[in-house]
Amino acid sequence: MAKISKRELNYRVDFTKMTLTMTADFADKAYNPATDEYEILTRLKKDFPNLRIVRKTHRSPKTANPAKGLTYERMEKYIRLHENADELLDLFQKVQSAGRGYPYVKAWFVKQFPNYNDIPNFVNGKLRIVEPVEVPNAEENEELAEAG
Repeated sequence: MAKISKRELNYRVDFTKMTLTMTADFADKAYNPATDEYEILTRLKKDFPNLRIVRKTHRSPKTANPAKGLTYERMEKYIRLHENADELLDLFQKVQSAGRGYPYVKAWFVKQFPNYNDIPNFVNGKLRIVEPVEVPNAEENEELAEAG
């Protein structure tokens, strides 16, 4: 009998918690009486009537994506909060018109405003002046697009 790795195994039984955790693939196959999965499931349910069955879901990422939900509209709204919003918006327009797509614009925005996700400190209803990051040249263009 060939050894099966945990990665290939579509189910796991924890006898201390009395749970059977199975993948969606295993669950789908277990509906067909002609499959090994059906045999395994019925045998386990017969042998352990208190066994609780749980479907395995995907793993959540360990770190949240800070740029999730960052749209052009949200970028523009954030830029408008700054004292030098006109200058920053002009630069934002240049980056957008470079025609490199959303990943490039997002990478520029995150580079320009590394703390955009932090709670802002307003002075007289505006955020502090931010020194603009220049629009990258062609070589930096590729790096920014790949980083985003």
